[in-house]
Amino acid sequence: MKKSEKGSSKADTPAKKVTIYDLAKHTGFSPGTVSRVLNNRDRVKPETRDAILKAAKELDLKPQVSVRSRQVAILSDPKFTDRVEGYAATLTAHLSFAFSKRKIGVVLPTDPFEELPGLFLDGIVAVTYDTKLLEFLKSIEKRLPVVYMDKFEVTDKQYRVYSDHYNSGYLAAKHFIDCGKKRLACFGGEGPGFAERLKGYRAAIEEAGLEVDERLFVPASSGNDPAVVTRLVRSGVDCIYVPGTSLQAMECIHLLSYVMGLRVPEDISIIGGENEGISELIIPPLTAIEEPLRDMAEAAVTMLDRLTLGETVDTHSVKMPVRLIERNSV
Repeated sequence: MKKSEKGSSKADTPAKKVTIYDLAKHTGFSPGTVSRVLNNRDRVKPETRDAILKAAKELDLKPQVSVRSRQVAILSDPKFTDRVEGYAATLTAHLSFAFSKRKIGVVLPTDPFEELPGLFLDGIVAVTYDTKLLEFLKSIEKRLPVVYMDKFEVTDKQYRVYSDHYNSGYLAAKHFIDCGKKRLACFGGEGPGFAERLKGYRAAIEEAGLEVDERLFVPASSGNDPAVVTRLVRSGVDCIYVPGTSLQAMECIHLLSYVMGLRVPEDISIIGGENEGISELIIPPLTAIEEPLRDMAEAAVTMLDRLTLGETVDTHSVKMPVRLIERNSV
């Protein structure tokens, strides 16, 4: 027997898409005020903003994207120094520009834990993060799409864009070895990204039949730069890979040249992470591994653009290639 219109269940009725005008009617505020709140604009009293956001969350209301500007947050861990210069700053700039080309608004919270609960967002890009921020974002993933940059441990439901850190380490070690180096060191970085680079670094050393000396692979958390670099030099290393794109290699060259009185590359060779517009200008110009930060940003924005529109993406995980740029520090 056919189900009559009278007998159809509530579940059979498609959910009505809510607009700014629906939320305005529900809260009693004007559509203009509701629009300013949902788009994170100013000129709204704190108590008004709280009331509108509370109503939207309680009723699980989300305005159609067609009647409001989409807005995303780009997050960096508040404790990371490269928010101002280096990796996080460069990647954030590329992300912001890519979002602006798509007419998607961007907010840059200085304190994600305090600010995110008061924002009405469509999605998040996480650039740098510690364990506390990752746990916070995990709870947000239930209601908003989150795309992680350079995250190496993910679930099958998480989204990420990352560069080939394993190949970064492999290319650095292989170039050293091809240039006749025998005792390879690595200093800087920490966490999963540093571990991935070390895997590639070790693999190239083993492939060449050279000794893998774990004492020469030192994460940044092991001590201050002068002490660590001094110890590595006294251990007889003839080259150091200083990964990362937050000026670490430049600091190492400064220590070797102006504090320890060594010549680069005559006494010791250096490979670092590429800093566009800087690496080629230092003395000597730095041989570097380039992470494609601009391309990574474009891939992440494309992914989040589709997710915020309710579309599916072809893959949750996008790996970007790296390349060696040969200059004069090896």
